[in-house]
Amino acid sequence: MFGKLLKNDLKAQWHSMSLVFLCTFIVAVVAEIFTLTSDNKAVTVFGGMLVSLALGFACIIIIIAVALMFSKTIFGRAGYLTLTLPVKTGSLLISKTVSSLIWVFIVYALFLGSLFLWVFQVKDSLGQEVMESAENLLKLFGVPSFLTIFMGVISFFVSLAVLVLVAIESLQLGLTLSHVSPVSKLGNFGVIIIFFGLFALTQTISNTIADLIPLGFVITPDVVKLTSNIHSTQAAMGINSMSINIIGSLVRLAIAIGLHFPTKYLIQHKVNIK
Repeated sequence: MFGKLLKNDLKAQWHSMSLVFLCTFIVAVVAEIFTLTSDNKAVTVFGGMLVSLALGFACIIIIIAVALMFSKTIFGRAGYLTLTLPVKTGSLLISKTVSSLIWVFIVYALFLGSLFLWVFQVKDSLGQEVMESAENLLKLFGVPSFLTIFMGVISFFVSLAVLVLVAIESLQLGLTLSHVSPVSKLGNFGVIIIFFGLFALTQTISNTIADLIPLGFVITPDVVKLTSNIHSTQAAMGINSMSINIIGSLVRLAIAIGLHFPTKYLIQHKVNIK
């Protein structure tokens, strides 16, 4: 049953998502064509940057789009049909969450892919000597080398995926509370306050716990080391190392999962559908 729910959600949402993807695709393709066909180094650099900016903007738009779809299908006119389906509210809510994450992750994957492509295009255009000079400049400011940064991209993607889940769950809870008295009197303003409040609270809690439990990885171009004290380990491994605390992401994941349950309860017992 859950598979059918997810399939129908994706099919229904595609009508709204197709416009977002089409606009993003047109901008990205046009900019990439100019980047690949131009002999001008500046055009190559700024063309690739434009593609990344377009996809970065699409990341914001897609979050707003999935929130609007959630509100429409649960609390709008379609909500009367949606909430009378012979399925558990928990399954219905998880289907909405998973379908939202699929759309968001598609755009974020394209965004990160465009960043990879842009860096390689810049490297080809500017030459190895310029890139080495830029890398040396980064080291002066205490920033790891390009190679070390790329070794940490996987961890960054995982952390970003967890943040997206937190954002989706916070939006769903905010939208749900906006249909429960007395929060409903605040309208969309209440959704914004609740979303940013939950997101900020999640970040504060996860960062505090991460500081108390410095468990994570220290990465250099040659070594990836798991340590229970990333600060001292990074100091020992030198300026070309990068530290990644995994506790923060684990706490954010736990909070995101926890936000599902009050949303489910409110939809089952407290929601006033317009």
